[in-house]
Amino acid sequence: MNNTIQSIDRAFEILETLSMESRGMSIKELSERLTLNKSTVHRILATLIAWGYVEKNNEEKRYRLGPKIINLGSVYLNNIELKTEALPYLHKLKDRTSQVVHLGIVENGDVVYLDKIEIFSTIRMYSKIGKRAMCHNTGLGKAMMAFMSEKDVDKILRDKGMPKVKENTITDPKVLKEELRLIRSRGWAIDDEENEMGIRCVAVPVYDYTGNVIAAISSTGPLEIYTYEYLEEKVVDLVKDAAYQISLRMGYQG
Repeated sequence: MNNTIQSIDRAFEILETLSMESRGMSIKELSERLTLNKSTVHRILATLIAWGYVEKNNEEKRYRLGPKIINLGSVYLNNIELKTEALPYLHKLKDRTSQVVHLGIVENGDVVYLDKIEIFSTIRMYSKIGKRAMCHNTGLGKAMMAFMSEKDVDKILRDKGMPKVKENTITDPKVLKEELRLIRSRGWAIDDEENEMGIRCVAVPVYDYTGNVIAAISSTGPLEIYTYEYLEEKVVDLVKDAAYQISLRMGYQG
């Protein structure tokens, strides 16, 4: 690397090496791994310990990453804005499908639309940014509910009920829970005219750095375009790819 400071380069080499060893490493091991003098490794470790980025196990004389590293990561991750990070991938998904794309979260048992990327169409949809919808009859809602605990799912159903919004709306908790198991196993949900007539959508969850589901995205289109075959052959993979890219931006490592 050009225009770098050697001592700082070595410090980062040590940090990155320690990040791969959960048990920690001795000065001798670090020296051999990085081809550095033991005295150099010792001086750098002493500095990193003083700053809280490395800690030493005095009994085993092994070094590992310290709590300050976690603090740095948390600051970065907590400042990531979901909507901002997701936006380019939502636009790309809209371009690839030529259909409406949504981003939503679950808040107090409701789906809240954080973003909507529209297309020119004569079809007018219920959804709009900031609007709330129910979980049991939307692709976004089911995609997120599938990864909740059964206790949390039961609370939503108890608090919000399962009203029949359209002819295809699922109103039986047992039937819904069976569908949630299917969604969990395959990684995507479908809204088959359960919220709006003439509309189908595919929804996929978005994960954060802890591996938890924090949101979902969906691609929504008219029945004549979004046939079952077309969804499974093309749209599902496109939505899954977009959701995965957004998850990576949110720190997901899976």
